[in-house]
Amino acid sequence: MGSFVWPMLTFFLTTKLGLSDGKATLLIATASVLSFPAALVGGKLADKFSRKSIIVFFDCLTVSFYLLAAILPLTLGTAFILFLAGLFQTIESPAYDALNSDYSTSRQRDKAYSLSYLGFNLGYIVGASVAGILFRRFVRLAFCINGLAIFVSTLLIIFFVHKRNAVTEDVDALSENYSEYEFPIDEKVSVVSVLKKRPVIIYMILVSCIASMPVSLMGILLPLQLNEVLGDYGATVYGYLNSLNGFVVIAFTPVFTVLLRKFTEIPKIILGLLLFVIGNAFFSYQGAFSILFVGMFIFTLGEVISVLGSNPYTSRRVPASHRGRIGGISSVVHSVFSSLTQYLISFMLIATKSNYMLIWTLFGVFGIVAAVVYAFLYLPDKRTFPKLYDKSFRS
Repeated sequence: MGSFVWPMLTFFLTTKLGLSDGKATLLIATASVLSFPAALVGGKLADKFSRKSIIVFFDCLTVSFYLLAAILPLTLGTAFILFLAGLFQTIESPAYDALNSDYSTSRQRDKAYSLSYLGFNLGYIVGASVAGILFRRFVRLAFCINGLAIFVSTLLIIFFVHKRNAVTEDVDALSENYSEYEFPIDEKVSVVSVLKKRPVIIYMILVSCIASMPVSLMGILLPLQLNEVLGDYGATVYGYLNSLNGFVVIAFTPVFTVLLRKFTEIPKIILGLLLFVIGNAFFSYQGAFSILFVGMFIFTLGEVISVLGSNPYTSRRVPASHRGRIGGISSVVHSVFSSLTQYLISFMLIATKSNYMLIWTLFGVFGIVAAVVYAFLYLPDKRTFPKLYDKSFRS
């Protein structure tokens, strides 16, 4: 439920602070650039210290800044405070991902990520709708509830996440806990050395950055489009769309987890990406609102399938001892491309005088190109990690 602010950030900058479309996107992109080191720091911390402690510490800082934003006057300073809160969440994100992998065996990884994903969206259904309503008149209350929701989640982690629930390090059980490629190695071995032996992972990370470009549009261009047509009420509609997103995730994640259990990660990623592109095509239509909800349904199906493929991909292919650092590097690379995407969108909005259709179309082409490149990486991945393609592993 602690997702009141970020889905509505574009609306906050444009309707509450009065920034233009281009300037708002430019500001978000600049904030992303400044957060690059955070993911690297988080990855290093996740491999060096208790992952649970890192999450709890930075959650507390995040909560404090959201409450501070709720108290102070609404200015550009508020945007800076929200940026810092997001920075702390970025630092802790590698610890979250690594902890999720630590507490599940390799065979359980799909289900573990699906369960975590379901939990997020269960709260997102409520959070997105309420945020859309509150942002029209009670934006301070939105900041406050956002912080309190994260605080409650922190308490749950403190009281219910314990080492006894983690995978055992009993030698006899290692084959069950890890795939052949996950066994921990000496932590002093550099990440570069690990990735040199697995170059296909580097290619997958780079291609996933291109694939994320059409995905980013939903959170940037769609709010701007709704704001232009509906003004303040656009935030409410956007909140309902995001709630539909959460509902579809909860309804269809178990379905696709079962239906696609025999498929390896890359085919799932490709199918999810193509559904993203189709969903964006519906978003680009500026006619009846019902079309937007159809687009969100298709877009979310793509999100579900993509998550089932992308989340377990790296964790099954790198040593458990290096998950945090590699996750941090991946986050930084994605942040770089995300910022470039945001800058590109802002410049295109300014240059084309907010020609939304042109931008939707261009980024759809990027998505199709990424899907084709993913297909070319299927065989190299199979050659590098043949055991993950055994039918017995997928059973």
